[in-house]
Amino acid sequence: MGRLSRHTDKPRLSQFINRFWDAITLIEDRGEAITFLKDLLTPTEVRMLSKRLQIADMLAKGYRYEDIRNYVHVTGQTVCNVNTKLEFGNDGLVKILKRLEKIDQKRQDRLEGKRGLLEQPRGLSRTISNIAASEVGKVVRHHQKVESILKSKEEV
Repeated sequence: MGRLSRHTDKPRLSQFINRFWDAITLIEDRGEAITFLKDLLTPTEVRMLSKRLQIADMLAKGYRYEDIRNYVHVTGQTVCNVNTKLEFGNDGLVKILKRLEKIDQKRQDRLEGKRGLLEQPRGLSRTISNIAASEVGKVVRHHQKVESILKSKEEV
């Protein structure tokens, strides 16, 4: 990333940084994040940040430094720096990596055609799906009541 001017006084720089954090929290969705960051960052900065995130992900999954260096095409020092952030940082990377893992799993499930039990089947209207989910709930509650009655009879 570019060099930081040494002529900005600390209070003013702190104000700039706080405004940047505020801007990040205002991003509402992926599309907005993409357009904002593409407007703000150079292509090189986007690549550098993306590589750091990939390094953190691979470190968290237990890859060796050498494998990460060869796959991401970075220096060992870069891998070491990211590892230090993972181990001694504020867990921001860890939290995001966990969320990304969930997104990756959903994408993989979609590719494999997996669906949740109560997820709407393709081609059915929402009403039919909602009725089906409601009926499943009724059946589950009925079985719970029956089990409760049977348990109470056994205890008597």
